[in-house]
Amino acid sequence: MLRSKLALWAYTAPVAANAPIVGEYGESIEGLEFSTVSPGGFGDLTCVLRLREARIPRPELGLFGRVCLRDGFFTAFGGEWTDPAIVLDATGEHVLLSALGGGVALRDDPDDATYATPATAQAIIANEMSRRAAFLPLDQDQSGILPDNPSLTLTPVYVGLNLEEILHDLMGSLGDYVWEVWDHPHNTDQAGFPMWQLRAHQRDTTTTTWTAAGADVVSWHVASSAQRAYNVIQLAYVDPVTGPASVTVSDTRLAANGSQGTAPFRRRKLRRAMTRIPLTAAQATSIASAWLALWQNPTGKIEVTLATVRDAQGNPAPLHQVRAGGTLFLPELAPRGAQLASSPQPGVNQFWIAEAVYREARSQAPHLTLQLDGGADRADALVARLQLGEDSRQRQRGVYRVVQSPGAQLTGFCSARAPSVAAGQTVGATVSFVPVLSSTPTSLSFTAISSGNVASGPSVTPGTLTPYGCEMTITAAGSGACFWTGRFTTIGA
Repeated sequence: MLRSKLALWAYTAPVAANAPIVGEYGESIEGLEFSTVSPGGFGDLTCVLRLREARIPRPELGLFGRVCLRDGFFTAFGGEWTDPAIVLDATGEHVLLSALGGGVALRDDPDDATYATPATAQAIIANEMSRRAAFLPLDQDQSGILPDNPSLTLTPVYVGLNLEEILHDLMGSLGDYVWEVWDHPHNTDQAGFPMWQLRAHQRDTTTTTWTAAGADVVSWHVASSAQRAYNVIQLAYVDPVTGPASVTVSDTRLAANGSQGTAPFRRRKLRRAMTRIPLTAAQATSIASAWLALWQNPTGKIEVTLATVRDAQGNPAPLHQVRAGGTLFLPELAPRGAQLASSPQPGVNQFWIAEAVYREARSQAPHLTLQLDGGADRADALVARLQLGEDSRQRQRGVYRVVQSPGAQLTGFCSARAPSVAAGQTVGATVSFVPVLSSTPTSLSFTAISSGNVASGPSVTPGTLTPYGCEMTITAAGSGACFWTGRFTTIGA
């Protein structure tokens, strides 16, 4: 048994028709490691079980079986087995188990959106969960999802995205918000263990969750990187109307001639291209400004390893109860700030816990490794959201195609031409919408670039308007060649 005496409960996935098979393996653990992350909640778990007969089938240790690591009524980890293995090596025969936290279920069902009107993030998440209620193994209690109910309304089209990707996108759209999957405080499953509950909320970087004095710290690593220090950002992009362009934003502390001025380091320029996604000048400027805010001041990433930890009041607490998504007050790191602060100050001596990794073995004392950052970072959230959006567009998702968001106008090039026509003759041409519109527009407006021998038009042929395109026609003024070129813009899509 490990020194922490944690109980490792394994049981078959609850199914209404069958009673779950439950087993407790805490006394058989030789090595244990598990993590929590924010965003995400329960991360992953690995352990080695030294069993007398490792080859005997145990359904509760099989693929998709559930795991609940507990200290009394406290759940340190909850998830499901993903890669159970029977191993024979120089140390003998044993079972090697790997699990992912309950949030892995959010990746199971990539699907299309079913709403087309502006909705709050809370309403969008409720819609996505209700559609999956029959098979999503999360509790339907949504009281922990954005309890402040931000009023911002959104009109995204989540084509082929799973619920995890949707949550990442929505939290970034709201600002400094995170989502996590933890154990439900009172609802249990068929086996009597806590259900998994989705929670989403704004980050609180000011309230102290845990403290660690100098004697509690085994080691720390504080690093700033020149690879994350730039004060001029140039972004190349493609405007959907005017074509290729670029935008440049600079740290206002740099002098006009590019010398350092009052900036914390010399002029360093980062140039990046985002040509896969059409962007307007305003969108490109917003992205470049977000990167500038993220990199114009050198920032440090902090890793701390603890042998012991204390709660907010300074009382000793078990290491395995520290979760990502809280804060750690480290008085010893106060000299990193502009002043020697004795009280908790975000980014100076109090840091957000982005990841917590607990390790324990029979021959070693447990220790906890924390990945910390300096606090709220709206720019970081925005960049992460943009990267997620770009990644999802680069993936091939079967027959899914890119779809224009509801209410967003589409502008494109169109042309009709005939070498020889009679006066009053009608000439038709195809207008294709790329990307596909989320709904059929009510009409199109046209802006001419050049034309010749045109009496009227262009106009949309009645009955041909669809989300994929339409037919446009022009009428010749006289005999001979007839042409019209220009741009179209959708109305009411």
